[in-house]
Amino acid sequence: MLRVAALLLQLTLWVATVHAFFPFIPDGHCAPDERCASAGVGVKRGGGRTEGVTVDLYHRPGPRDPAKFDPIAEAAARLARKFGRPQPTTELSKRKNTYSVSEPADPKTPNSAGIYQYGPDYSYFIRVQVGSAQQPFYMLLDTGASNTWIMGSNCKSDACLLHDTFDPAASKSWQSRNKDFSIQYGSGNLTGVVGQDTATFSDITHDLSFGLANYTTDDFKHFAFDGILGLGMGASVTGTFLQTLKTNKLLDSLIVGISLNRHSDGPNNGQVTFGGIDETKFTGKLTYHTIGPGPKDKGEWAIPLAGASFNGKSAPGIATKLAYIDTGTSFIFAPPDDLDALFKLVPGSSSSQNGDYVEYQVPCDTTLPITLVFSGVAYPIAVQDWLVQKDENRCVANLYGYEVYTGTWLVGDTFLKNVYSVFDADEMRIGFAAKPAPPPRPTTTTSGGGGAATTLAVSVTAATGNDAAHPFMPGFSGQEAPATGGAQTATSAAAAQTQVNGAGSSGSGGQGVGGGGVFGSAVMWVAAAGIAVLV
Repeated sequence: MLRVAALLLQLTLWVATVHAFFPFIPDGHCAPDERCASAGVGVKRGGGRTEGVTVDLYHRPGPRDPAKFDPIAEAAARLARKFGRPQPTTELSKRKNTYSVSEPADPKTPNSAGIYQYGPDYSYFIRVQVGSAQQPFYMLLDTGASNTWIMGSNCKSDACLLHDTFDPAASKSWQSRNKDFSIQYGSGNLTGVVGQDTATFSDITHDLSFGLANYTTDDFKHFAFDGILGLGMGASVTGTFLQTLKTNKLLDSLIVGISLNRHSDGPNNGQVTFGGIDETKFTGKLTYHTIGPGPKDKGEWAIPLAGASFNGKSAPGIATKLAYIDTGTSFIFAPPDDLDALFKLVPGSSSSQNGDYVEYQVPCDTTLPITLVFSGVAYPIAVQDWLVQKDENRCVANLYGYEVYTGTWLVGDTFLKNVYSVFDADEMRIGFAAKPAPPPRPTTTTSGGGGAATTLAVSVTAATGNDAAHPFMPGFSGQEAPATGGAQTATSAAAAQTQVNGAGSSGSGGQGVGGGGVFGSAVMWVAAAGIAVLV
């Protein structure tokens, strides 16, 4: 009887998290131990299992995105950590988690937290301080999950050894519930025990109920977060996080407003607001879309998809589909027939089968958005979000033909970067609004006048691993830095476009979190143009 009860519990958890964090790992996306992913992970599909598909994590360069997520830069950062390049002495320098993350700006709105990101644009999480010692952890914001968990100090899995872990013996406020848990995320799974401890995030201090993982699979090596903060409203063995906030009278309303940062837009201004919205994060009207009876009963964030289009033409057969809106999933997954119909509208596109996935190749000079329609409102997805540079001559879509859950769409961050989203658990509805245009990147221009060279210095930040010998290694400008690093500013000649003889200048540079203090003060002369650039 006990074995049957345990089996039913695990089945309940699988149902509750089937639309949660989807561990799709792009090819070449390296963990800090220098072993890179070479294949996507296996995921559940109709009771079966698939090996997945691989994609390169290169974002299509846009007018504000000269830098790419570069494996050379990532490798250099890992080597710096491996061979002990000196780091500034800060609180964060003591962290075991050394993934390169982009630190957000401090929010001004009450009950708000800045959203860190890894990738770029690969996963989004907040910093939560847990236990009597207020130890900081990165926790993924996951509207697709109802369970909340953190990696525990008893976990000896490879993934746990790369992350910060929580030791309940070191906290005076830890309370064990003497209850086990097990969660399946595709092929990524974890097990552990459930407990409760003090947690602080944004302006809120809360008695957080969470799972303490004592085992995780290797899938979690490829993500910077140390745990997941479940924002789903379904049944949960760890307790429904949002509901406990209201029960404990920490929030008047069960509303969560989320703005995800696009790396190419510049400084990270990503933000989550608990219990309300931040009207400075969107423009125009905020339109709500009601969750249907089925998902509502299960506490799932899913709304009807009214259509998908390209260049003003709608793809047939999509208007009756259900879309799960999931901040814990990086991309968009949909039934292959739906995406076949959509990409037939994109000139020059083609598709290829890779295992159980369908990948869509698109001409790299494509500039138009793909549009999703909810309740009659059209929401464009910018081309820099849905189109990815696979190699020098080939681009692929960030929409993949795969049914994570039969007949439905899983709409992740590829879409959510384009809108301000509101998850209203009181009314069980999801709101979207347009985000304001990003501000121009800060630049400093000096002119020699009278035919002299014009120099444009673009302020960017340097990733740990840069050195004077290779100051302009591809991808370094704008590369996010490890959490262990302090800010260090440099100027990127690679990001600057300079015209000589007083003809003017223009340029753009990546923006991220600085790291390591490895740049010295030097002057690099570009002899052909007579340009002096501080590095």
